[in-house]
Amino acid sequence: MTERRYNQLIRLGAAVIAILLWFVSVQFSVDGFNFVLPKYRWVGYLLAVAVTMIEIVFNEEGMRHSLTIVTVGIVSYVYGIATNVMGIWVAQGSPDVTENPIALVFPAVVGFFLEVAPEPLLMWGLLGTGVRDLLGHLFAGTRGARHDDLEVYREADKEKTKGKRDWEEW
Repeated sequence: MTERRYNQLIRLGAAVIAILLWFVSVQFSVDGFNFVLPKYRWVGYLLAVAVTMIEIVFNEEGMRHSLTIVTVGIVSYVYGIATNVMGIWVAQGSPDVTENPIALVFPAVVGFFLEVAPEPLLMWGLLGTGVRDLLGHLFAGTRGARHDDLEVYREADKEKTKGKRDWEEW
């Protein structure tokens, strides 16, 4: 197996895992939306998908978007994390947090992970290093906070692969 083939498999795996994590996140988010009437369950799915799309749009330029997109993007992450936490908590049988407040740690960590990880993982799988992400936008100065990073990495890749004419040379 060549280095390039290995890299392609890793990127494909990252994209597939990101999509699977989205499905899990959507399910917990719908459960966290917590409408007990079955005829309103579709609203939870619609909101979960809409929140995901808003998060992807927000990740494109982060704080460089209009104030409305920035606000809606951040609120979407907060909503997604909160509904994931609630959905996981419900899936655990709604343990009594007054007796054991630590019972919320697991849902909080997993809920955060399920909401924040898929977008940058998918973008990395599709585009490579230097992709934009939520934490990069919120904490300026980190990789991912600058939109131009992707172009820098792409140029470096072009230089590295210059002279390679076909797949056999990889």
